[in-house]
Formats: sequence, C-alpha cells, structure tokens
Amino acid sequence: MQFSYVAYTVQNGIVKGRLEADTQSDAESEVEEEGLKLLRIREARRIPGLATLIPSLFRVKTAELIKFSRQLATMLASGGNLLRVLDMLERESKSRVMRSTIVSIRTTLDDGGSLSEALAKHPMVFNNLFVSVVAVGEHTGRLGPALERLADIIEKEHEAQQKAIRTLMYPAAIIGLSAVTLGVLMTVALPPLLEVFENLGTEIPLMTKIVVATVGGVSDHFQKILAGMVAVVVGYMLLRRMEVVRYRMDVLQLRTPILGPFLISSELTRFSRTIAMLLEAGVTLANAIHLAKTSIKNAELRNAFDDAEESLLSGLGLSEALKRHKIMPNMFMELVMLGEESNSLERTMNDAANAYQKELEQRLDSLLGMLEPVSTVVVGGIVGIIAFSMFVPIYSGLNAVP
Repeated sequence: MQFSYVAYTVQNGIVKGRLEADTQSDAESEVEEEGLKLLRIREARRIPGLATLIPSLFRVKTAELIKFSRQLATMLASGGNLLRVLDMLERESKSRVMRSTIVSIRTTLDDGGSLSEALAKHPMVFNNLFVSVVAVGEHTGRLGPALERLADIIEKEHEAQQKAIRTLMYPAAIIGLSAVTLGVLMTVALPPLLEVFENLGTEIPLMTKIVVATVGGVSDHFQKILAGMVAVVVGYMLLRRMEVVRYRMDVLQLRTPILGPFLISSELTRFSRTIAMLLEAGVTLANAIHLAKTSIKNAELRNAFDDAEESLLSGLGLSEALKRHKIMPNMFMELVMLGEESNSLERTMNDAANAYQKELEQRLDSLLGMLEPVSTVVVGGIVGIIAFSMFVPIYSGLNAVP
C-alpha cells in the first residue's frame, strides 16, 4: 500500500513524499533510514476508480478465467513453480482486473497463505465452488488436474450460454429491424399522405384510422407507457426478492410447456457436471451436494436437492428424497439410483450431464426452428397491415383526383 509522509531535515526543511510499503511500521523505518525526521505519516488517499465504484462493469470475463485455470493447470502439471507461473500469467493477461487479482494472490502466497485462501479473497472472480475444488486439490496433491477439470466445466457452461445467445439472435434481429421499419412507415411516411388525402376530401378507411389512432395514442402517451414498463420491471425485481413469490414464479417457469423442459435440462446439466467434477476431485458426497446445489438457480429444483442433502446426512439415499419431487425427470432418478447401488455416482453423473447437454442442444435447435417462421409470419402480418393501411388511402385518393 502507499503512504504519504511529512518529514524534516536541517538542510532542506520540510519534506513531503510518498512511498510503497506493506505496513505503516515498514514505511516509518524506510523514511528514517533516509535520514529524515518523521513528523507525520498516513496511508495515502486515493480517488476510487470506476473498478471500485462500479465493479460489475469490470468483472473478469469467462474466457479470461478459463485461460487462467487451464494455463495454471498446464504449468503445474509440468512441474512449474506456482509463484513463477502466476508472474507469467500476470504479464500475459490483458484484463486489468485479472492482473490486479493475480498480484493480490501472489502477495497472499508470499505471506504464507495457500492458493485457496488467496482465491477466497476475490469472490467476484472465484466463486465458492472454484475455491473449494482448489482447496481439495491442494490437500490431495492433485491441484493441476483439479484446475484442468474446472476449466473444462466453466468452458462447457460458457459454450452452452453462447449457443443459446446465438440461437436467439436471428429472431431478435428480425423483430428489431421490423420494428424500425414499422416506426419509419408510421411516423414518416403515413402522416403526410393522410394530410394530402384529407385535403382532397377522400374518406380514410376504417383500418387506416385504427392504425393511425393506435400510433397517435402511443406517441401521445409514450412517457406514461415507458413509465409503466419501468414500473413493471422494478415491481418484478422487488417481488423476486420475496422468497414466497420467487418460489411461486420458479414453479410456474418449470411448468411452462416450452420454457420448463428447457430450464430443467439446463439446471440438471450444470448440477450433474459439477457433482461429477467434485467427486472426481476427492470431495465427499455430502460436501459435493452442498456445493453443487449452489449452482442451481431455480428455487423448486434447489429445494429438491436440499431435501436430498438432508436425506444423505440422515443416512438415507439421494434417490429416496428426490422421488418425492415430481419435477425430477425419470432418467435422472434412474441414473442417481444406479450410481448409488453400484457406488459409481461420479460416472452416472457424467453420463447425466452429457445426456442433458445433448437434450439442451436439441431443444435450442427446435426452439430456433420454431421461432424463425413464427417471428417471420408475425412481423410479416404486421407489416402487411401497415402497408395495406397506407395503400388503400393512396388508391382512394388517386380515384378522387379528376
């Protein structure tokens, strides 16, 4: 950390300056070693940067975290020194946040701390699951394989998210471009034409009047409509903070025909892969369940795994508790039961993760195949109505011209 000081010498009088030191005592000793008589010293005040004020804008990207984990695993597997590897990663990293994080990790290691303790000081970068797997890897002497497995898990989840985003980009682009087109037609092209036809005394068709009234109403009450939309979003966010409401919303999501199966496949893929990784790293089943369930975002599914954890701690099996929750798919139940009976839960959870990953990809492809024609038909219908509303007055106006 940086300290500012005020000192005195007979030759130069008052001297002010700044220096870097680990503690204030070290800073005082350093000033006195320079032959200065110390008058005042304190930690230097710094204007907080954007990274401090708005940390969400400076999160470490998933790709950067994957690179960190994989390179660290590779170098450690090759017999590299941990501090030297971190020094190399700091120089190569393009992320300012990651570089400062690595510097902090090295400082903790220099002070005698472990890697897992150093990572735990940065929860915005390394979550509890990441820290726990690293801690187990340190205790079992398999830190390299643990980090490699973590990189695989993070990369697969990242790829699934990116594929979902790419799936929705095409329909979103169609709807966005169509909205811009409709806005131009309704606000630029149609009003001047209507004014011309009114001057000619041409009767405007009913459909055109409805369209114009709709656009006019939206334009006249745009601020109120925008405020209402903001109020709905804020209200939804506030309601989500209430545990009962959040649970009911999550239950409703899982029972929605299209969204429900998609969410279940996504959640079980993440949970199964996490459990398999933790068991492979040497974590006990009870701790693995406790850590893996934190990755579950849906409250109803998390409640099912809470019951499974309690059942396991009571000496009963996982499958018995999960059977009480009808939302759990039969295939997942069978794989859990098979893993318990054959003492191969790590393998069956890997099988479950792979199966649900493929199912998730198939659902994404099906969703894209459905959204493309639906969005095209809907947007085409709206554009057709607007175009018809414009061309009818034009045709009527031409007939009215002598």
